[in-house]
Amino acid sequence: MIPFYEITTLYVAPHTAPDGASPAAETAGGTEPAANGRGWPFPSLEAAFDYIRELRRQGIAQPITVRLLPGLHRFLEPVVVDAGVYGVTVLGDPASRVIGGVRVEGWRRDTYRGAACFSAPIPPEAKDPAAPGGIDFIDLYVNGTRAKMTRYPESGYLYADEVDQSSGVHSKWFVAQAGDWKDFSNVDRIRINYFHYWIDEHSPIESYDPATRRVTMRYPSARSIAGERGSISALEYWLENVAETFSRPDEWYADGDRLYYIPRDESMTPETLDAVIPRTSRFFIFKGTEEAPVRGVTLRGLTLSGTRGEYLLTGEERFDRNADRVAGGPQSASDADGVISFRFAHNCTVEDCRIENYGLYGVNIHTGCHGIRILRSLFRDGGAGGVRVCGGDVNAPAARQTWGNTIEDCRILYCGRRYAAGCGVLLMHTYENTVAHNEIGYLYYTGVSVGWVWGYAPSVARDNRILKNHIHHIGGGMLSDMGGVYLLGRQPGTVVSGNVIHDVRAKKYGGWALYTDEGSSFITLEDNICYDTSENSFHQHYGSLNTLRNNIFAYAGTAATALVRVTRTEAHMSLLAENNIFYASGNPMLCLQPTHLTNHTVSSKRNLFFDAARPEPAFVSFMNGYRENADGKTLTEREAREAGLEYGTVVADPLFADPEKRDFRLAPESPAFALGFVPIDVSDVGPRRGDL
Repeated sequence: MIPFYEITTLYVAPHTAPDGASPAAETAGGTEPAANGRGWPFPSLEAAFDYIRELRRQGIAQPITVRLLPGLHRFLEPVVVDAGVYGVTVLGDPASRVIGGVRVEGWRRDTYRGAACFSAPIPPEAKDPAAPGGIDFIDLYVNGTRAKMTRYPESGYLYADEVDQSSGVHSKWFVAQAGDWKDFSNVDRIRINYFHYWIDEHSPIESYDPATRRVTMRYPSARSIAGERGSISALEYWLENVAETFSRPDEWYADGDRLYYIPRDESMTPETLDAVIPRTSRFFIFKGTEEAPVRGVTLRGLTLSGTRGEYLLTGEERFDRNADRVAGGPQSASDADGVISFRFAHNCTVEDCRIENYGLYGVNIHTGCHGIRILRSLFRDGGAGGVRVCGGDVNAPAARQTWGNTIEDCRILYCGRRYAAGCGVLLMHTYENTVAHNEIGYLYYTGVSVGWVWGYAPSVARDNRILKNHIHHIGGGMLSDMGGVYLLGRQPGTVVSGNVIHDVRAKKYGGWALYTDEGSSFITLEDNICYDTSENSFHQHYGSLNTLRNNIFAYAGTAATALVRVTRTEAHMSLLAENNIFYASGNPMLCLQPTHLTNHTVSSKRNLFFDAARPEPAFVSFMNGYRENADGKTLTEREAREAGLEYGTVVADPLFADPEKRDFRLAPESPAFALGFVPIDVSDVGPRRGDL
């Protein structure tokens, strides 16, 4: 028997070994603990944690590593980490993989509704007798990629002739246009999807009446879907999971006891298909309490994949959009949990992990957490976003507040695949966090969102640092009112610095690189490079004493779109802009309300302006309500100076290395240096390790 004080490493057997064999796994409850390479491995991680809890109860407190042996580990339920598990590192092996569901076996060549495909029996563990047709899953992962549900129409949208407006806000039904709906089978398994404003909505279909063309949704809309076509509130929808449209590569459909899949390319065979139906939404729940938080647990080198995309109920918090009986969640999918969920946890770490093909957020750092570090990890193909951080609000006791966490050197890519409103990193009621050196790209909504109090009300958000991130290809024309970095409310000490943000595109309005929304105050935005946005490089809705310093703004929107816009006028200084470079291509430099000039609420000092498309740049354009440059009137540089807006401004070519190729390095003789501009070093922007 190994003395307890010699135990340093425990081992966990896989569900399936790399060669396909299932290894014998015996519990360590006998005389020979699974430690130091001796003894049988534990049959599960839960069993290893139970053993550690017993060691800790007996006062055995040395650090312990739990190694996942090579092979496939299957979690059908999340592993709970409580205060009895501390000083522990869970270590993955390069040949180990954790999945959150069941693999589909027995593939064969088949035909379904005229389409050549592969088919296999649905595993019993993946069926739910209470669900329509016994099918309750909406995600399927094939060979490391999220497979596609069938879509109708194949592209574009369908529209309604009439919409339920009985409540004034929510709509439970609509009347489809003639010819849009066919004689679809399995109507109760068809899902409707639509975007508006800054949220996306999804609901199964409750019924369809062919005589009236009335479609009733199981869950009413969260927001109005009435309005003229083209407005941000009008219903533009498409259907998923329609059996009759099963026809395109990488599509799947479940019917009866079989699963059908059209291979995405000719190289796939039934023998090479690795398909997973997810059953759990979370792998780890760190579940401490105010009196006994979880401490000192590290997850390192794990590959986690294959989790569900539906919101679920968990503990004291509800993460179930359907329980509200509405189809849409809140902004940023902000009530979704994570594959790894922290609650009342201190000084825990996720590092060098790969979290892929998952249903909601990758990591959720919730109430009462601090010192949580998310380092050098990949988040790819997420149903919602990458990392969500939210604690108690300004009225919460200190033990319930969340602060001092780090998300650093990570890649957060191709997220929002189920809930388009998910953010790359979402910081809500939280402070003193660092989001640095990450790559965040190919999302449908905001890259980094900071703050969760609208207007000037008190907030715990402060001293957050958003540094040296590469944020790109955000929005994709799906949602509106979003940006590369979105800020909200009073945030003294918050700094957004050294980021490169580009290719931001909204659906209706609001594709901004930097966006200080309602009440954003006391924020410093400096040393950022922002270009190729569908609207302004920087937009301030309204706020107080924000500083815009030493940034480069270029290639924003259309010819009518200014590089920088401040929308609302208030009776205080809203924005101080100094030492920035504005590089236009036929657009105005600033867009303001006329009252910004008369009330002197915007200050522009020692900025360099240049228009590559015309010799005399348009300095200021004006808004008519919220419409930018509606009357086409602009101010010249002289008129802006006479109005008291411009001080020490220079109009000159900044001498970028190659602006058309988006190389914004400055020549040594650039006139920007005489104004005090400091070169922006982009050599360390994004992850500082390239092997994620």
